[in-house]
Amino acid sequence: MAGLCRNLLLWAWCVAGFAQTDGAAVFQKHCGSCHGKSAHGGRAPDLTRTALTSGDRDEDLFRTISKGVEGTEMEAYGERLRAEDIRGVIAFLRDSGRDRTPLSGDAANGKAIFWGKGGCANCHAVGDRGNRIGPDLSRIGRRRGAEYLRESLLAPSADITPEYGGVTVTLRDGKKIRGVERALDDFSAVLQDFSGKVYSFDRTSVRSATRDAESLMPTYGKQLSANELNDVVVYLSTLEVKP
Repeated sequence: MAGLCRNLLLWAWCVAGFAQTDGAAVFQKHCGSCHGKSAHGGRAPDLTRTALTSGDRDEDLFRTISKGVEGTEMEAYGERLRAEDIRGVIAFLRDSGRDRTPLSGDAANGKAIFWGKGGCANCHAVGDRGNRIGPDLSRIGRRRGAEYLRESLLAPSADITPEYGGVTVTLRDGKKIRGVERALDDFSAVLQDFSGKVYSFDRTSVRSATRDAESLMPTYGKQLSANELNDVVVYLSTLEVKP
């Protein structure tokens, strides 16, 4: 009987090991390009964070993976993955969340830099504070991983969100306006300059419009020390629900 129990335990351990390995492989193949190979985030959220894994029921995660999230880049995988594959991915995320290493840095100092010497609030808003030239960062910690945030600070031109890229409009009277495109259709255009002023004009009054190749956001690699960069990343990572 003791030998049988040992064999059953060994069999269960092996099955669990295969399920975990399969879940990791499925995740890396289908999800890693956005969420990072280890699920620590990239263009899409860090899925090892407690708020996204331990705090959600398995059935919630299963539904999210199966049906996707409307209005986001999260696609529906219900027709591409088997149910057991999705359960394996969930098991992988649970395990990765338990092994997650806390971010190193001082969030309070990062907050001070964000609102102070970093000048981030000149373009970004958190809650009711700041400006909206660039993306609203109120929930950025829930939407982006730490490594993606770090790369955005060091190389902002590597991934420019189209609606926040700079545009220079030259009107037929020779006047030039540089800012961010807010609306564009066949008949009119709306542009917001960096002071926050909004311009609306008829498309027939536009001689040319040129999009900037570089991000409007400065590169912080030389403006901030390595420790300061870490602090800002940690602060941004705390912005999940409330500022």
